[in-house]
Amino acid sequence: MKKVDFFLRTKVIDIEARVSWIVVINRDDCKRIGIKTGQNLLLRLKGQGINVHVDETDSLVNQGQVGIFKDLAKRFDIGDNELLQFFIITKPTSLAAIQKKLLGKHLSYKETYSIIKDIASRRLNDISVAFFIASSFFRESSNKELFYLVKAMAETGKTMRFPGIVADKHSIGGLCGNETTPILVPIIASCGICIPKTCSRAITSASGTADTFETIAPVEFTLEKLKKIVKKTGSCIVWGAGDVVPSDDRIIEVASQLSIESPSKAVSSIMAKKIAMGIKHLVIDVPVQKTAKVKTLRQAKELENMFLEIARQFRIKTIVSINAASQPIGRGIGPALQIKDDLKVLEQQDDRPLDLEKRALELAGIILELTGKAKKGKGIALAKEKLVSGQALKKFKEIVKAQGGNPEITSDKISLSPVSFKFTWPKKGRVKEINNRHLADICRILGSPFIKGAGIYLNKKVGEDVSKGNTVFTLYTSSKFRLELALKALKTKPIFKLN
Repeated sequence: MKKVDFFLRTKVIDIEARVSWIVVINRDDCKRIGIKTGQNLLLRLKGQGINVHVDETDSLVNQGQVGIFKDLAKRFDIGDNELLQFFIITKPTSLAAIQKKLLGKHLSYKETYSIIKDIASRRLNDISVAFFIASSFFRESSNKELFYLVKAMAETGKTMRFPGIVADKHSIGGLCGNETTPILVPIIASCGICIPKTCSRAITSASGTADTFETIAPVEFTLEKLKKIVKKTGSCIVWGAGDVVPSDDRIIEVASQLSIESPSKAVSSIMAKKIAMGIKHLVIDVPVQKTAKVKTLRQAKELENMFLEIARQFRIKTIVSINAASQPIGRGIGPALQIKDDLKVLEQQDDRPLDLEKRALELAGIILELTGKAKKGKGIALAKEKLVSGQALKKFKEIVKAQGGNPEITSDKISLSPVSFKFTWPKKGRVKEINNRHLADICRILGSPFIKGAGIYLNKKVGEDVSKGNTVFTLYTSSKFRLELALKALKTKPIFKLN
């Protein structure tokens, strides 16, 4: 694989490349060495090989220097003026496997593994990854191909194992609110079940679970730190887990630019992480709503079959819970608003969102019965006992503290963005429908999930009466400019429909 090696001294650039691991080399050095923009290099660092891509510059770095972007420098603890060794490497053999897949041919496990390994190590550039995504996730795949894909994704990263009963819940997303994880995890953990919850960030929604929990505690940790958190509390609520399934993070980076996700992509992503985390009992939450990600019961059943087939092959006891929802679950949409709803449920406040509480208890009950902690039909009762008694809240505070947050946080201490607007209705009526897709779109215009306090609070929900001049929802954002953009967008993307 190695052809030519050379050395350059580092200059850390205070910019995050985000999508790819890129290094910047002076144009004269590129000519001297015989490399060009877009070429793959192998960076040898601290006993490991890191694949990077070249960008040329005339002025950003001097001859003899290599520019290292901030995210790469942070990831591998690279400082200024370090002498780094690079190798020019040959074209990845996995490209031939991608070409074969593009032609509609089936891949062996060895070929699938080569692609996933090169995605994880960043030997493949974004264009090659995009071709793989298009050929593998947006064409019909056999059960064997999906099995190969999940297995390769799990095996090209690090794996974790925890003692005792290890369970998890995962929602495929797509329904605004529905933030059951911060309620469910402490309920399950307070029953003595290990639940190392890895969460996702939002791609097209107003907030992923990781975005939500990050408003009150850090969610990014090394594997060693994560193990300590789980050992201490029996649980965690984190984004990813270090080098667990690194290929998935890369695939998401590329796929998110198109804001679409196929069923096989969702299944492979979720199941690979559960396998790598050593999960043995799993409940999958599939919300169905006509303006959500899964729009019909038929689509939900197709997903259920895919999940159960993969779970069977990896011997994970799994139940898929399909929830036909008429509207978003909860009232707060956006990171801070959603964690505020969760805390209200955990604190058993009078104004807590009862639909959110109900769904969290249903999912927790399934896990408790699946693991044998509760008899059939008794799971919800046990989950409710842990919630009402305050044991779940106590465990929640333990998790927050272990992850570096303030355990004394309460629902009334959650900060929302300073610019707000009450959207009132001009006449009497009853809420007939809430457009889930439009709700997410408007939240993102307001700044969610990147602005934690941004989002929408639903003052009224489906079936509730509205009097003339009533506030039906409240917008929160960081600036008047964003508010004006959102109000303008509401003219073509209405959230509410009233009778």
